[in-house]
Amino acid sequence: MSAISKEGYEQIKVIKNALDSMYDKLNKTVYTKVKPTKNEDVNYKSTNMFSSVQSEFEAIAGIVAESDSWKEV
Repeated sequence: MSAISKEGYEQIKVIKNALDSMYDKLNKTVYTKVKPTKNEDVNYKSTNMFSSVQSEFEAIAGIVAESDSWKEV
């Protein structure tokens, strides 16, 4: 079990809230232009922005979730 100060734990909670907010903003489908064509309505590709940073989010979220079990010093 790891140990953390009360102030450190408060900062971890700030990070968790920031991650939650960023997830809400990134977990949307957006449409990007593929290439110029004469037929504009088929010129877009759907992309989920969160998928491009999902592994980084999972790594950080794992540490944040683990902090709940840390002992306060």
